[in-house]
Amino acid sequence: MDAGIPASAADDAARGEAWAEAAGAPGRVLTPAQIHDMMGVDEARAAQMIQMVRQNGLPDDQMAFMVRTAAGKGATPDRILAVMRTFGAADERAIGVMRTSGVLGDEEADAFLTGVRALAVAATGTADDEGAAAVARREKCLGLLKRAGIILFWFAVWEVADRLIGNRLVLAGPIRTLEALAAQVVKPNFWVISLVSTARIAVGFLMSFTAGVLLALVAYRVRIVRDFVDPIISLLRTLPIVSFIIMLLIWVGPQNLTMFLAFFIVLPLIYTNVLSGFESVDPQMLEMARVFRLSPWRTFMYVYRPAVMPFLASSCKISLGMSWKSGIMAEVLAMPDPSIGKQMNTARTFLNTPDLFAWTVVVMILSLAFEKLFMQLVKLAARPWGGPLGCGGTAKGGE
Repeated sequence: MDAGIPASAADDAARGEAWAEAAGAPGRVLTPAQIHDMMGVDEARAAQMIQMVRQNGLPDDQMAFMVRTAAGKGATPDRILAVMRTFGAADERAIGVMRTSGVLGDEEADAFLTGVRALAVAATGTADDEGAAAVARREKCLGLLKRAGIILFWFAVWEVADRLIGNRLVLAGPIRTLEALAAQVVKPNFWVISLVSTARIAVGFLMSFTAGVLLALVAYRVRIVRDFVDPIISLLRTLPIVSFIIMLLIWVGPQNLTMFLAFFIVLPLIYTNVLSGFESVDPQMLEMARVFRLSPWRTFMYVYRPAVMPFLASSCKISLGMSWKSGIMAEVLAMPDPSIGKQMNTARTFLNTPDLFAWTVVVMILSLAFEKLFMQLVKLAARPWGGPLGCGGTAKGGE
């Protein structure tokens, strides 16, 4: 044993290697009778579940629940891996879920994975192709360079067009736009204007996001609610934006127009997509939840949430852009103080095209930054949560 390795890490590595040897090379699976003995599921139902999951796949959340259920019944990691193989999961993915679920520690998972890979190499007589990773990295770098070259090409076209036209009232090229942007950034009220406009639009979007998700959930569970809500959603989806602006100017005033316009524009998108996500849940997955006697909360987290998140992520990506477009449009027309829209309107009034382009760039940067931040939160919410949602704590190989 290497003296530089702590005893606990060495023990974990030894256990991982032992589990890998016990699990055997990839391809070893269990029979429905063995799954019955391990998890207490009827053999016929176990066979049906195996066929269903192999056809439809198994999301990480549901796999994590099965892993913790087996661990809670005293199954060792090698037996859990065999169960996951039976359901068609790859060894690397199954061991990763065991790690995130708390069934394996980091050292154990790494040693387990190394041992399984070594057995696979021994069984096939081939080693991993290390050149494939280098090729993938090279292709990724070439893709980034290609994208950067395309962006630079269009910047060059923009600058050439500006010089050929030669009229600052018609077009401002990238150089003059950057000069105008630099002049705006050093002004003391620039950051206040940017933050206030961002806050208005962000609050409107978050209001619509929350209301849309909750309303879709209630409409999915209670049919009469959906019957009453659907006409309103259809009305919001078809009303012209200018009608919204005029009515909201009367009802809430110019200072709150941006927030409420973003809310009413985005709400139909969030509601419709989330409701479609709830309706897309596979009935067989709900049957599996009943077989494992999942509580309503765990059924939501392990069955409904993985089905809804792709719909929610798609609607958010579209809605974020629409909230910024509608919000800035509202600010241009209502001119609340302070706001980016008011600055753009002022630039239009004085025919200051470089300033107009500069504030447009600011809107693009803020919109992109807010979208990236929010979508990262959505991706985080879509990941397996493990731990508190599992089967009563963590286990390590049934110990």
